[in-house]
Amino acid sequence: MLEKIKSGIPGMDELLDGGFPKRKVLMVSGPSGAGKTIFAAQFINQGIKAGENCVYITLEEQKEKLIDNLKEIGIDFTDLEKKNRLRIIGGAVGHIKYFKEKTKATIYDIADEIKEVILEIGAKRVALDSVNLFTMLFETELERRKAMADLVAVLGSLDCTTLLTCEVKEGHPKMISWHGFEEFVVDGVIVLYRLPFGNKYERGISVVKMRGVNHSQKVVSMSITKRGIEVYPDREPYNDMLKDNV
Repeated sequence: MLEKIKSGIPGMDELLDGGFPKRKVLMVSGPSGAGKTIFAAQFINQGIKAGENCVYITLEEQKEKLIDNLKEIGIDFTDLEKKNRLRIIGGAVGHIKYFKEKTKATIYDIADEIKEVILEIGAKRVALDSVNLFTMLFETELERRKAMADLVAVLGSLDCTTLLTCEVKEGHPKMISWHGFEEFVVDGVIVLYRLPFGNKYERGISVVKMRGVNHSQKVVSMSITKRGIEVYPDREPYNDMLKDNV
């Protein structure tokens, strides 16, 4: 029987028939401002609450800025690193780019660096924000495809559940990844939508793919509050572009 873990996002587990599949590599995608980083942080925070050690890798944002921003939704990671419960790697894309250029490192070397951090603290949950910046380190589409597949293979071999974030182009609700291949190598895909509706933005969420899980097929409403993301499984968004997306 497939083991599941709580997502940490109120209402999300109802769409997933109980939660995320354990030890799988999942992806949450959406345009800028859709809530991907908040989603990943709530996923990690739930792991901490459950007594799990976790790793959060942000490839662009500096660690201190990430920590400060998350305090606004009631998530405080400040002391968790000191207790060796959480490892945050901030601004990692610069380090990886330097590592790749100076040592001629391959994807396996880069993946091994990530793997080493995960194994060092026995992490059960990992978030990597975002795969867009990771794939940008490679020059051709073939290299990007291979890098993405190899990274997912390494992460999938570990005893942890991994959540990757992926940005998509603004105003294209039918797109679920930037390059169009990321969704094929992961075990599950969740899409966050943010589209104009009148004088505000309408937010929605859907589970596009989740291997082995009897998940919801609907696009439902979600919001970002002072407590983070909240999903409303029984409420459909008003925007027809969201309703017709799946």
